[in-house]
Amino acid sequence: MGAPFDHIASYDPVLAQSAIGQLQRKLAWNYLAKIVPALNGLEMLELNRGNGEEAALFGPKDFNLLATDISEETCRLTHATHPGYSLANRISTHYLDLDNFEEVFDKKFDLIFANFGGLNYIPPDAVQKLLAWAPSVLSPRGRFVALVQPRFCLWECFSRLATFRITKAFQRWSEKDRLTDVQGVLTKTWYYQPGQIRSWAQKNFNVVATVPVGIALPPRYMEPFFATKKKLLMVFNALEQRLTNVASLAPFSDNFIIDLQRKD
Repeated sequence: MGAPFDHIASYDPVLAQSAIGQLQRKLAWNYLAKIVPALNGLEMLELNRGNGEEAALFGPKDFNLLATDISEETCRLTHATHPGYSLANRISTHYLDLDNFEEVFDKKFDLIFANFGGLNYIPPDAVQKLLAWAPSVLSPRGRFVALVQPRFCLWECFSRLATFRITKAFQRWSEKDRLTDVQGVLTKTWYYQPGQIRSWAQKNFNVVATVPVGIALPPRYMEPFFATKKKLLMVFNALEQRLTNVASLAPFSDNFIIDLQRKD
């Protein structure tokens, strides 16, 4: 993998500023903020750092945060985008290819956070390897929290069927990889059900929660449609808030959070 994701580095902040993107990110932020008091310490490892907004969110909150990404360019831009958080402060960066790594860190982490889509760009065997490796770098009772796209998204199916894009409506359903357009580059993508992640993690982790993200809120690619329908989007957002505790909806949402705690 690696270099193909460098092109996202300068574009991703624009995506993050979209209304739908920000609403979905806020759901993830709120969940992370809720679990922070239960952590024993303040060491955090972020996978697939993207545009660095999560790094900026947690850096000032007394976390020592190691933000990793497959793109060396996005790692470089962490400090360019957030110059107040230098290596001398609480945020540092590290190149990490989740598809092929043998990483050893000199400390334990209280929280590993796999950002939007990070696990969807690596194959099943790499996800299983990551889940087997994670306990070795987690502190006792440490948490692994990931945002993952499932194989079935109600919004995607209905919206694309409504516009007669039949093939697109069911593109997530296959267990095989799909080529998806990631900002102009065709990228291999896999979709995972919550049950798959739970099964692969059960040896080393207990499942704390599974949370839908984007069950009432539409996918981010629908931003142009909702650009002039902000009130309707806020209605969907209010409904989303009511549904976040319904774990059974996670397999049908645009994304889902899975929260795993390392077994003693």
